[in-house]
Amino acid sequence: MIINQYLGFSYKRLKIRCSALLILFVLCYLLPVSSLSAADRTNIPLKNWGGFAINRSWIYDALERIVLAGLADQVLLNTKPLSRVEAAKIIAQAVQRIQQDQTGNYNNRGYLEEILYKLIEEFGPELAEIGVRTPLNHEAQPRFFGLKPVDHIQLGNAFANNPQEPVTNFGREFREGTNHAFTFDGRGNMGDFLSLYYQPEIFFNEDTTQGRLRIGYAKLTFWNVELEAGRDSIWWGPGFRGSMLFSNNAPPLDQVRLGSAEPFRLPWIFKHIGPIKATTFVGKLDSDQEPSNPFVGGYRISLAPSRLLEIGHGRAYQFGGDGVGYTITDFPGTIFQTTTSEGVDDRDSPRNINNLLSFDITLRIPNVGRYIYIAEDMALYGELGWDDTQKGWIYPKEPGGLVGTYLTGFLGDPKLDFRLEYARTTSIMFTHNNRYEQGFIYRGSLLSHFIGTDGNEIYARISRWFTNDILLGLQLSRAEIGTTQHDLVGKAPKERRYLIGLDFSYQITDHLSIYSEYDFTLIDNHNFIRGEEETDHLLRIEFTYSF
Repeated sequence: MIINQYLGFSYKRLKIRCSALLILFVLCYLLPVSSLSAADRTNIPLKNWGGFAINRSWIYDALERIVLAGLADQVLLNTKPLSRVEAAKIIAQAVQRIQQDQTGNYNNRGYLEEILYKLIEEFGPELAEIGVRTPLNHEAQPRFFGLKPVDHIQLGNAFANNPQEPVTNFGREFREGTNHAFTFDGRGNMGDFLSLYYQPEIFFNEDTTQGRLRIGYAKLTFWNVELEAGRDSIWWGPGFRGSMLFSNNAPPLDQVRLGSAEPFRLPWIFKHIGPIKATTFVGKLDSDQEPSNPFVGGYRISLAPSRLLEIGHGRAYQFGGDGVGYTITDFPGTIFQTTTSEGVDDRDSPRNINNLLSFDITLRIPNVGRYIYIAEDMALYGELGWDDTQKGWIYPKEPGGLVGTYLTGFLGDPKLDFRLEYARTTSIMFTHNNRYEQGFIYRGSLLSHFIGTDGNEIYARISRWFTNDILLGLQLSRAEIGTTQHDLVGKAPKERRYLIGLDFSYQITDHLSIYSEYDFTLIDNHNFIRGEEETDHLLRIEFTYSF
């Protein structure tokens, strides 16, 4: 085998201490990371290019499998998107661990061989740049000026018997009848400090033709500080079907994002809390809400105190908008405001914002099959989410959240994976009482979890590799979805969905792949109209050519 070679502070004191923490993190950003002269730092897309995944690139699923198998140390996977350099460094750990395996601990991990092969081929130049050479990437050469005008070309077709909007699909709506899409992406870099990515798309059916830039951004990197400006998606948290803050359920946001380019460690004794990743952003929402054109911002901090554990905390806030009278001098207070307090519920106050917080944890257990005959490796994860806090304390008010498990090598079959996830939200989540009347949405789609206010879902997915080039998956879901519109919460009935879906991925050649998916959904109270029933069929086929 080739791979063998805060808890009770006043508002003012909270601002002071958070400011000190912010300064500390900025200083840590400036700690140099490994010097790279030709690294491509574009993000791994939160889009299913070429199949072998459902709602994101196959690379994320592959990374999760090798990390679960214990082939990497303290890594951070739950603040997405990851850059190509971040992914390459995780892969490098896996290659090194197998090369140094003198006792044969990984001899029974042959089923991971093909996954690691594909990752090495995909990230050959990045691995070469950080000094990792294998027979699979020995010819790969990193370049100071890198340009890949076309990375993928994808032609998609979808047939829907009714208008539909699948979840975690960038808010895309399929019209009744046949829908077609053509898209491609490209990327480039100048050394380690400038990276570019773009994905234009044409979407057309019998009624309309639309062209748009689905994703496009530029990224500047200086030491370990990363500044991104443009249109992109983010996914914060361990959930597979959604998040308590941000997911790709809504279209990508126009935004400015600042964060650590790679995980860093604090100095002195604080290094023992493990690698840390921090990011913050501000984006613009649309005019199809009241007030129109508000902003949305957020921050997330994640860390890995051990190779088994990843912890994250995030916050999101919806603020400003036409006619609100919000000024730049109000922004510092917005950043550190985590609670409803006197004056905040005044409709005319700039501190009247829509505020969300979350805390998540993931436990990864390799070789769990030695103790429990259920899987080879296991991940247990959960996320707690809430709107605002109580009585000036950082204490959740009516929290919701999600819990889940991901099992690889399910029931002793190394090529069989299983995931089970349950999410529930409360009657105040993703909504706002007297200003942002449509709730936490962008272009009609929830920015976070699609179940909305006072909703719930139980979801299961099982998938199996039949050959190294064929993956078959089955997913089941029962969901109750609530509206986020404040004046309808508790009055409109919940929409109930019962879903069964089948997906098929096939690597036809080294460059050409096909992905197909069929979803059957029974819906009660469709569009929150009591007694309105609908039966949806959606068939999707996508051909992808990768260069």
